Amino acid sequence: MAKWATTPRPSETIDAAASRPRASQTSSVEIALATYNSETYLAELLNSLFAQTSQQFMLIVSDDGSSDSTLDILHSFGRREPGRIRVLPPTVRRLGPIGNFSRLLDHASADYLLLCDHDDVWLPNKLALSIERMVALEAVHPEHTSLLVHTDLVVVGPKLEVLSTSCFRYSNVDPRRSDLTSLLTANIATGCASLINRALYQRARPIPPQAMMHDHWLALVAAALGAISFIDQPTILYRQHGSNLIGVEKKGGPLIRRVARTLFGDEQRRMMIRYSRQAAALLRRCGGEMSADARRRTETLANLWTLSRWRRLVLLRQSGLRLQGFVRNVALLIVVFRGRRTESDEP
Repeated sequence: MAKWATTPRPSETIDAAASRPRASQTSSVEIALATYNSETYLAELLNSLFAQTSQQFMLIVSDDGSSDSTLDILHSFGRREPGRIRVLPPTVRRLGPIGNFSRLLDHASADYLLLCDHDDVWLPNKLALSIERMVALEAVHPEHTSLLVHTDLVVVGPKLEVLSTSCFRYSNVDPRRSDLTSLLTANIATGCASLINRALYQRARPIPPQAMMHDHWLALVAAALGAISFIDQPTILYRQHGSNLIGVEKKGGPLIRRVARTLFGDEQRRMMIRYSRQAAALLRRCGGEMSADARRRTETLANLWTLSRWRRLVLLRQSGLRLQGFVRNVALLIVVFRGRRTESDEP
């Protein structure tokens, strides 16, 4: 596993000597696992959790109505690890991935919470490394600040064959663009590689229906009210397979086709409408606690479709809202200029 380790850049290192660690031996840790028909890879994941160098955690599971052997596998591990797995009561109806993770946030009570997907494999030091960074981050921020720590990921295939030793290089995304303005239109904190503190999950729950995804919502709340820290080291094997709900998109591909799809396809328009709705939800949840500048930038996106076309372009430029990549930003300008005033009201 050491071949995937990288040295954190100086800008990402928190001065431990200047910090005042708050966590103690009694600090509690929970891992939140959402499952649905997860039998194929679940045992492999659970084995990696119970092989962590730090074993001070409770696993909380919310199953979204699996019809396979998912629950049998969970109960089997529960007998092997007595008192360490808590499976929530069955749901009355299907919640979907966002609702399932929102339910887990509702049942969380620990000082620290790690999010977990059913089909990945954790590297042995994932929990310890994430907690160490969170403790250092808490030490340089006021108490009860909403904080999020996330790491890089090794991208692997169905049989754990390595596709890339860095998810961010693989998808050509800059993980250090974690300011609120950047996050309003692009998430960089993958849920299964994230650790959040109690202040964040208490502020972020319940996840609103306008959220693009649970991890994007958590990153937005952290950026709006607190801070995000990135560990430039992979701590998880991020499996890509045919059943992935949301995978990672590889950079590259035929240039003309990518440009045409991005500039003239309908996907960019739909995404911008959803980003706008998510921004409005963020204002409703956190607007009163955001800085004036953060609130202004968020309001620009939330109200974008109520303005005239030229006014949209002016405010977009003033706000600094950008996507990652030149082609995507050209597409953004086209979408914003061509979109109808009532776009945000579409279903």
